[in-house]
Amino acid sequence: MAIELAVVKPVTKTVADLELDDEHITAGLDDSIQEGANRLLSVPGGVLIVLNDDSQVKGVIGTKQMLTAIAKGSDISSTKCNQIMEMDFLQVELATPLSEVLAEIKKRSPQAVVAVNNGEFAGYFSPSDYTQARSIVKSLKQVFKA
Repeated sequence: MAIELAVVKPVTKTVADLELDDEHITAGLDDSIQEGANRLLSVPGGVLIVLNDDSQVKGVIGTKQMLTAIAKGSDISSTKCNQIMEMDFLQVELATPLSEVLAEIKKRSPQAVVAVNNGEFAGYFSPSDYTQARSIVKSLKQVFKA
């Protein structure tokens, strides 16, 4: 009597497996920071993703950048989002394995992580997504350790 053993390949979870459509809202490069602030208010604790006309990410604005601009006396109706946006962000494709994203975040410590699909904005990899990704990767390592 022969016993067949199935070979189980490790499961790879990618950025696309996370819910990336929350905790952010978008604005255009030339939108005023007044418009950006109004949009940012609709996503408490979130960020404003600044896109060009081709839906490519050019920067991010958090509450700190917005408040700093206002505190420095920027004219909220004429100052543009592109003038205050943070450009230290990591851009990853939806198909990128979570383990690779976590390694890159650890190496670079970017201000934000955004997901793209063929160069177009697809979602924001938030701090809660980071926590979820770490948990998923850790669980998968434990399952496939044996």
